[in-house]
Amino acid sequence: MKVWVFVEGESDRLALEALWKAWKERLREQRHGIAIIPLGSKGAVLKRIGARAAEKIINNNVDLAVGLPDLYPNANFAGTPFNHDNLADLRQIQTSSVRKALRDIYGKRDDDMPSLIERFRASALKHDLEVLLLAAREELRAYLGTSDRLGGWRHPVEEQNQQRAPKHIVKDLFMRYKNCRYRETVDAPSVLRRVADIADLLYDDNHRLQCPVFKELLDWVGAKTGVPAYSPQQSPL
Repeated sequence: MKVWVFVEGESDRLALEALWKAWKERLREQRHGIAIIPLGSKGAVLKRIGARAAEKIINNNVDLAVGLPDLYPNANFAGTPFNHDNLADLRQIQTSSVRKALRDIYGKRDDDMPSLIERFRASALKHDLEVLLLAAREELRAYLGTSDRLGGWRHPVEEQNQQRAPKHIVKDLFMRYKNCRYRETVDAPSVLRRVADIADLLYDDNHRLQCPVFKELLDWVGAKTGVPAYSPQQSPL
């Protein structure tokens, strides 16, 4: 079984490759794999996810496909077929696009859909990839080279808003502590590579769930493949 994950850009791919390295090795031991495919931009993901995900689902009767664009920004999609105000809207756009491709390109009927669409997961990075850096607070602090206690942002970390999105927070931290610009393709994977167990990112020191949407995706893939992404003993009681 292969899991095809469609993201926006190369920085997303590099960061997730770094975070999922140990998980991918465990998947490989069970003859499974994950391929992270950048499509270029959020608009490209929304335009192409239907055909690309449907192709993977049709070409192999066990493979999985995942849509993983950023949730925000979304203002530039207003008045278009991809208009979305929240995560539910974004998921619906992706799922509808895959259904349409299965029907229009591959001639699948409505009664074929349940068994096909159950192998597609519409998700999102909420609000953007840098939410994972905020969740990996200790690893981010070590990379920034500071002993300051970071964490002056919303909890759960996925609940930031567009005015202070995770990427904006991370950019400010890099200017403050490293006096340099944040480099997506270098710094994000460098921080996430330090995460020993993904559970340490999902839960904070008080066992509060930090990334429920991201966890749902990991749990879905884990259930489908039989290979969990993180250690269950790290979950809260």
